[in-house]
Amino acid sequence: MPVGSDKDAPEKQQLIEQVARTHDLGVHLPKYDLSKPSFDIHRELEDVKGSLFVIADLSLERPSCYYEIGIVEAIEKKIYLLARTDTTIHQTINRKEIQYYRDMNHLQILIDNIIRHAIQGKNGT
Repeated sequence: MPVGSDKDAPEKQQLIEQVARTHDLGVHLPKYDLSKPSFDIHRELEDVKGSLFVIADLSLERPSCYYEIGIVEAIEKKIYLLARTDTTIHQTINRKEIQYYRDMNHLQILIDNIIRHAIQGKNGT
């Protein structure tokens, strides 16, 4: 998700962590040092490969978000895409599956539904 450019990023991260805890899931949220931006492709690949699924927020049209979802799509890991309702969407193979949210309450509902769906898929139900 956009971090430095999204004033709601801390609240969104907290929301994701809270919803995941209700489903007994751990969360890996990328930590960025905005004063020294860097990207470790090997660490990113290991994090993605070790995950059950990925949730990506495309709000604010950040090129880095598209780069990161490209990595996830390339290794065929399950990805759920979210975006604020007014977001212009650029290139992604999962464009038709993007779920749009209006506000934080709606985002919480979507994340809860995503986690439920992902868990059901893992358990084969």
